[in-house]
Amino acid sequence: MGSKDFQLFWTESIYIEPNLEFKKIWREWKVYKDHFQFRQIVGKGSIEKSKEWVLLTTKELNVKECRWEQTNIQITKQFTNRIPCEVFAVDSTKNYQHKLLYYYDGKSLYPLQYESGYTEANFGIAWESDIPYEKSRLFEIAIRKYGKKEFQPHVYHHVKLD
Repeated sequence: MGSKDFQLFWTESIYIEPNLEFKKIWREWKVYKDHFQFRQIVGKGSIEKSKEWVLLTTKELNVKECRWEQTNIQITKQFTNRIPCEVFAVDSTKNYQHKLLYYYDGKSLYPLQYESGYTEANFGIAWESDIPYEKSRLFEIAIRKYGKKEFQPHVYHHVKLD
């Protein structure tokens, strides 16, 4: 925090398509004093829904990475709206099997396990709930807690795109 020689910025979005498929895009920019590194992971797959539960099954994963030598880079909204490299040191697509269960409250998707860039952590709503697939008191507390986090956000809010 507050480093003059390093900045980290990342975004993660899920796009729900009408044919019960989704695209999940995770992007990360690491900006150093003399260069930056960019990494993007795009997952595609299918959606299953039962009441307020949503299962996202990723079937394909594409990873792109690049490094760009440049000094005095400042991360701005315009900078992060584009992919900064034309050539990628890594550009691979592979079949992939990953499933993650979400709770849907009619507006937002809450993953039951924290995951970012297809890396799962050992914490989340499921760890703090007491009865599986039930909206118990502890579940409601966990939903409120993770729904308000500013650092490592744990919820995907609905945003209508133009």
